[in-house]
Amino acid sequence: MLPSAMPISIPPTIEKIPEIASLPPSTRTDMLADANAPGPWRLWLYNGSRGLITTVILIWLGHDAVYRDLPVIASMLVIATLLATTTFLWHFWTITRIRGRIRAGIAAAAVNDRTPICLRCGYDCATIEADACPECGAGLFVSPRG
Repeated sequence: MLPSAMPISIPPTIEKIPEIASLPPSTRTDMLADANAPGPWRLWLYNGSRGLITTVILIWLGHDAVYRDLPVIASMLVIATLLATTTFLWHFWTITRIRGRIRAGIAAAAVNDRTPICLRCGYDCATIEADACPECGAGLFVSPRG
C-alpha cells in the first residue's frame, strides 16, 4: 500500500502559509520582514502584472502559428486561460520562494534544538513531544551545518 500523498495547497496570501500562521505575532512579523514578503495587495498586483506581461509575450510569440486562424471567441478564451494560468504560476513561484526563505529562517533559529513547525509540511509541532512530525514523519531536530 502506498503512503497517501500530501495535497498541494497554495495559500492566497503569505500570511496564510501554515508556518507563519502558527508563530507568535512578534516572531511572525520578524520572519515576514526577513523574507522580504509582500503584503496581499502587492503580492497579487505583482503576480497579476507578471502574468499579464507573460501572456502578452506568449501571444506575441504564438500569434502567427496559433492565434491568427482562431475565431474571436476562441482566441479570447485562449487569452483568458493563458492569463489565469500564468498568473497562477507566478503566484505559485512567489509563494514557494518566500516559503523557502521562511523555512530557512525557522531552521536557522532552531539550530541544536527542535523546530516548533515541521519544515517539510508546515504542521504545528509546538505541542507534541516526539522527535518526528506526526503528519509527514520528518525529523524536527535541526543539527548545525559544517
